[in-house]
Amino acid sequence: MNEDTKTPCPYCGTLVDKTEEVCPQCYAPLKQTQNTPEPSEGVEGPTKPAKQQAKLLAPTAVASLVLGILSINFSSLIIPGFILAAIGKRKANEGFDAIAANPDTYTGAGMLNAGRITSKVGLILSIVMIPIWIFYIAIYAIALSEGF
Repeated sequence: MNEDTKTPCPYCGTLVDKTEEVCPQCYAPLKQTQNTPEPSEGVEGPTKPAKQQAKLLAPTAVASLVLGILSINFSSLIIPGFILAAIGKRKANEGFDAIAANPDTYTGAGMLNAGRITSKVGLILSIVMIPIWIFYIAIYAIALSEGF
């Protein structure tokens, strides 16, 4: 593609192919129709926003959810459940801090909240497993002492 087949976008100035109907940079319509107003001449920058910039998922949103789910899965082993739940809750808090610091940049509060909740559930299940393990160990010790 040579420079003769390219034209600047009237909204953002990006060089685009003359056959394009929409600017790949700002998503503004390039073909003039009845409903498309003519852009102002001499105006710098975009004259109208064609599309909102997509927000990024909070940096630790996926990690907090995955760790929360793993903490539930490993809660029967107690210590791994505790560790995974603690890390998952910490990652959720980091994600909420990132959203609070840059609300226009990040999204994913729902996933962070799900990560926080699943981490709490994993922690609670790990705590519940402590007396269950004690019971099983006591039964096993009794069975060994009785000669079973």
